[in-house]
Amino acid sequence: MSILVLPPSLVYDQGTSSNEPRRRRSMYNLAQHYHPITANPSQTNEVAPSALLQPYIRCFWGTGDVLRNASASEPSRPNPTVGPLERELIIPDTCMDIIWQLDEHTGNTTSMFSGVNDAPFEVPKEREPSGKTVFAIRFYFWAVHLFADDHLREVLNAHVDVRQYFSSFHRELGEQLARARSTAERIAAAETYLLRRMQPSRRTQDSLLNAVQLILSRKGLVMGEELRQGTGLGSRQLERLFREYTGLTPKKAADLVRFQHVWQELYYGSPTGGGLQDLVHAYGYSDQSHFNHNFRKYAGTSPLQALRDAGRGMSLFYNTAGSRSSYNELVAGCDRPNNTGNSREGNNT
Repeated sequence: MSILVLPPSLVYDQGTSSNEPRRRRSMYNLAQHYHPITANPSQTNEVAPSALLQPYIRCFWGTGDVLRNASASEPSRPNPTVGPLERELIIPDTCMDIIWQLDEHTGNTTSMFSGVNDAPFEVPKEREPSGKTVFAIRFYFWAVHLFADDHLREVLNAHVDVRQYFSSFHRELGEQLARARSTAERIAAAETYLLRRMQPSRRTQDSLLNAVQLILSRKGLVMGEELRQGTGLGSRQLERLFREYTGLTPKKAADLVRFQHVWQELYYGSPTGGGLQDLVHAYGYSDQSHFNHNFRKYAGTSPLQALRDAGRGMSLFYNTAGSRSSYNELVAGCDRPNNTGNSREGNNT
């Protein structure tokens, strides 16, 4: 049996005396293997956390000039001030969020916790200025339990009051967010709050980290037997562990990670410059119909339409090797109605 043991997940050095403060050290940074993206990365307003929080926090996001100026390299298009209300597509990114919102007209605030979603959905896209300020903390799915009050067995597709999992949020952070005068101040307050919640007793399970590391490093292409050998746990033990700490099964986590890697290769272009059939083969799909069906399941549309909606369209496939054939494959195969009779769902975890 081969068992991979990662460095301790959260360690506090005891110091040389009872008066010496303990020094917090970060857990093994699983995020170096994985950087999930949204349905339209060019439209996101994200700020990376400090180095100590990077193993746990994907980003801070929301509205405000600081976030807009600090967002990634691609500029955002301004929202129209007239016309029908726009809607934003949310695709599974395997992350969980605390979302705080301030109504600037009334001074009222709302705070919600959103768990991992395994299906796409739409939300209204606020026009700017909207009279609302949004600030959010996005967690990696393997790290939320280090900060939450209780188990995460029910977080899949959950959208609930933040107090269900973070009972002291309003007292310890919400009030500070309301008083803050800038996004930078909110980020500083949020980081202080998060670091304070990482208590010495909040250790993750090494077996969980081992399994997540295998899933991430293999881009979701991992068999159940590999996970069992890599953790030293049986199937039922491993599933209970995942549900307790992430709200997912190992199979669901692996399939969502695979989808994210597929979407990133479509959006940014394959590092090898291969065509669509190469992508189908590389990610373990039986054929293009299986690929198309699985992509629609999580993106809500075909790969070609997803690229168009993200502002990528044809340009991606005319700027890579084998591009013309790749684009033709998308048009010919992925925009046809699904034929799922010969497809098999997910992988074999």
